Amino acid sequence: MERRASVPGDAARRAASRAAELLAADRRVRLVYVFGSAADPARSAVGDVDLAVLADPPLSLDELGRRQADLAEATGAPIDLVSLNDAPIVLAHEVVEGGRCLFARDDDIETEFVTRTRTRYWDFAPYRETQWRLAGERQAERSRGS
Repeated sequence: MERRASVPGDAARRAASRAAELLAADRRVRLVYVFGSAADPARSAVGDVDLAVLADPPLSLDELGRRQADLAEATGAPIDLVSLNDAPIVLAHEVVEGGRCLFARDDDIETEFVTRTRTRYWDFAPYRETQWRLAGERQAERSRGS
C-alpha cells in the first residue's frame, strides 16, 4: 500500500485558502469548501487537502483533474478536488456538516446549497438505513457460510 506524505496542518489550511482563491477567480465557481482532515484545526498533520467545488455550469471531469493538478502545483500540497454538482448525497452532507466554506459567490448560494443538501440527506435516510441493514444481513450470511 502506498503511503502518502504528511502535510503539516497549518500548511494544509494555508494551501486550502490559496486554492480557494485560485478557484474563485473562475466566475463559474459558486462555492469552495475544505473538508476532511484539513478542515479540522486540531489536526497537526494531514495526508492531503480535500476541496469540494460547486460550479455553474459544472466542471467536466477533465477540467476537474487539470484543476486538481494545477492547485497542487500552485500550493505545494497534495489536493483532492471533488465536484459538488454530482457528488453522492452522503459526500455532499459530509462536506456541509464537517467542512468549512472558504468561498461563496454570495450568501444565498451557500444557504440554498446547505438547505438542499440537508433536506435530500434526511429524505433519503430510510433508504440508507435499509441498504445498511441488508448489507449487514448479507455479510452475516457470508460469515456463517464460510
